Amino acid sequence: MSFLCAMFSIALSLISVSWAAELEVTPPAEFTDSAALQEATRLLEEEIKLATRPQIYALIDLATNVILIKGRGVELHRSSIEKWSASDRSRLATLYRLRERPQIHRRKINPTAGAEQDPISLVDMPATFPLKFSPPLAVLVLANTDGNPWQWTLQRGRVWWHWLMAWGEILRTGDLLPPPSLDLTVSLDDAQSLAWTVTEGMPFLIHRPTP
Repeated sequence: MSFLCAMFSIALSLISVSWAAELEVTPPAEFTDSAALQEATRLLEEEIKLATRPQIYALIDLATNVILIKGRGVELHRSSIEKWSASDRSRLATLYRLRERPQIHRRKINPTAGAEQDPISLVDMPATFPLKFSPPLAVLVLANTDGNPWQWTLQRGRVWWHWLMAWGEILRTGDLLPPPSLDLTVSLDDAQSLAWTVTEGMPFLIHRPTP
């Protein structure tokens, strides 16, 4: 019974998201779009497997530009993707598991402040951070700098560092085909919220847009 409920919830959520996006942007897509149907079927099959277990997972929907945090097929949180770029969309067609959560710059304990000190909160989360997955996938989450030149400069430096580390790993392993990469730009609040939410081993699915 739980399996059927999870399957129904996933199907309903996918249909509602798809219809909402279509109504706002374009007329409903033709049912003869075999590529879109194949992608939707693949995604549904993968998500049904995840929804039958008591776990939290993420869906990066590049077709509707949202990141969904879900459990049992039910949407728990939604973040908007302002822009994105991918190195090889054709290879983003499997289930990924996060290798480790983003690094947090923990506050230094003040020995003179007593036992009661503020715990780590959402504002302590990083705004720009990489996510590494198994199978190999490199996702770089970037917070919108809102035209702040200093923040933009720091962010560009992190992007270049991430790029250099990725190529260094390629040279070290000798792989001829580099792993796919995905850059996501979101708001500051959404970036920090994502860093707060994700955990080691968390499953991720990617919904790819079709031409």
